[in-house]
Amino acid sequence: MDFTSNVNNRVSRSVSGKVQRLKVGAQFWSFKLKSPPLAKSAFREIFPFIVKQDGQYGTFTVVPPEVSSTTGTASGTITSTAAVAAGALTAAVSGGSGTLKKGDLIKFSNHDKIYMLTENVASAASATLTFYPNLVTAISNTTTVTYNSVPFKVYFDEDQQSFVSQADGTYRYELNCVEEI
Repeated sequence: MDFTSNVNNRVSRSVSGKVQRLKVGAQFWSFKLKSPPLAKSAFREIFPFIVKQDGQYGTFTVVPPEVSSTTGTASGTITSTAAVAAGALTAAVSGGSGTLKKGDLIKFSNHDKIYMLTENVASAASATLTFYPNLVTAISNTTTVTYNSVPFKVYFDEDQQSFVSQADGTYRYELNCVEEI
């Protein structure tokens, strides 16, 4: 799996060397899923699902195993303790136990955007989560936080999907997925 954080910025440098930067659009995640060699029977179970997505049109949920669970020791249900407006970079939470680590991905239960923690959380029982990017949707004081098996809502970034059949009779494919916000 190749995992990417995508941001859209415009940078303009004048003849005098002054630079102007403008952030346009929102951050989103994208990744490439690469299959191991698959027997024909296993491949034929997967490829119809891929085709059914109708190229870039359909969306689906995937939990990428390499990045979707905390590297900390958190367990239990973590819930926000106060309403937080869209645009914020922090949220107070309580519940659960253990730690969360910077670089962990999280998802709030009231929308599909995935966030990355930018600071360690020493105790999930009562903490402030600091994350990137800014909240795209406000959260309430009852919004739960997913930190293990974080589900990404995605679509394919191309309309064509193909596979390669190997000389040994196995099949391989690569899928480029983009986060649906």
